[in-house]
Amino acid sequence: MKLTTLRSEIENNLFRSGYNLASFAKVSGLNRGSLSAILHGNPPKPVSLGQLDALTKAFGFPEGWFYTLYVDECFSEDKVSRRRVEPFLIRCVETGKQQCVDEIINRIMEFPKPLDVVYSVAEKLFAGGKIQEAKAFYKIIVEHEQDSSSERLAISQYRIFKSLESVVDMEEMLRAVITFEPFRGRIPDHLQLDGLLKLASVCFTLHRWSDMERYTDELRALADGIYREQLRKKTGRRTEELHLLRPLVLYYAHGHLMKATALTKQGKYEEAQKFTAMYADLGWFELLDEEGLRIVDAFRSFAVGNSFTLEMQVGNFAVLPEYTAYMAKLPSEILPGLVSILEAANRFGFSVDHVLEQFSAEMPRFEQLQDPLNIERIYRLGYQLALYYSERGQYTRGIDYILQCLKAAIQLNSAKDILECVTLFEESRESAGGQQLLRYGELLKGLRKNQELAANRERRSAMAERSF
Repeated sequence: MKLTTLRSEIENNLFRSGYNLASFAKVSGLNRGSLSAILHGNPPKPVSLGQLDALTKAFGFPEGWFYTLYVDECFSEDKVSRRRVEPFLIRCVETGKQQCVDEIINRIMEFPKPLDVVYSVAEKLFAGGKIQEAKAFYKIIVEHEQDSSSERLAISQYRIFKSLESVVDMEEMLRAVITFEPFRGRIPDHLQLDGLLKLASVCFTLHRWSDMERYTDELRALADGIYREQLRKKTGRRTEELHLLRPLVLYYAHGHLMKATALTKQGKYEEAQKFTAMYADLGWFELLDEEGLRIVDAFRSFAVGNSFTLEMQVGNFAVLPEYTAYMAKLPSEILPGLVSILEAANRFGFSVDHVLEQFSAEMPRFEQLQDPLNIERIYRLGYQLALYYSERGQYTRGIDYILQCLKAAIQLNSAKDILECVTLFEESRESAGGQQLLRYGELLKGLRKNQELAANRERRSAMAERSF
């Protein structure tokens, strides 16, 4: 049986199409001599990916037509051709040729230093914005890297952690934090800043306040150290360029803001006020470009809002008119502001009906917010509103908000929050109307369905990883 190869297929298609080398060279835009060397050289000249795509287009075939036959072109008996295999792997990922990806990876793993190629491809995919596609390659590094202290392994863990930017599932977030945490100090400073900020942000969503505080302490220390080092290097008005993912002042400011937030959540209000003051005015911060100046202005505004929050937490409702005026000017602050106001109102038994009326037109729009941070805020707002109205004997309205926060808790896959909502609903069941009971049952059915889908996804993911 004659073996089908890339070259035999090219020659067969040349024959069927009626081309000779000269005429096909004109159609494909390739050099006639190069075509001859590819088909008849001894040994044959390797085909580049660009040449392969030009051949495919000239024959009128869809992109990737010859890709399964091109795999052999990337290997010789004793080595891998990185010049061909890396762009080919990337193209296969882009065009959905998973079978080719699997075959190439399996063959690469038989050669010395296979992870050099895998890591290089992963980094190029990541840099090109193909975050989820890159994750599969980083997972190969994690599974096969034998040097537990290697920077490549730590960066791969960081990239996998960062790939979870849009993840809403709290259990998945927690697993990601636990997995990445031991590697956070082994990556370069510019990635470490970003990793610590992400760790603190995820811990906010998870309500892990002591962990959040610890990561913000590390973030502040690292940002401060880099800042001082840059000042030491400063000569006249020139400084060495910092290759950070975002301006240094953002990490510095976030370190203090999130420290204050973690303290607030733990009831340490005086300490929180001190850290709030530290990011309220960062005009002294040197090395600021236009973006840096905008960040300083933004955090000045954040400090105003968070100062109002702290006043509310100690029962100072005299600031409420100023707080609501601040919220009205900044629509992005309405949701977190209402959460803070309702928490304080429930703690101190204070009526905020006028505030809820003022922002009643804005509240239905919160459902459009689907990022993890805001879904968590929607949950907390719904829970506090349920308590607020139930305490005032408005049980039907309170149950509506129990159902709202149950929906958010299910989106977050937070077992603790789901249990709190279910408990709250069962305590109020006698006051629930027929439609509310129906909606409650639908949400619980959806919860079971989500759990089944999650289990299926985990099984498929495990199978896909084993294929490598």
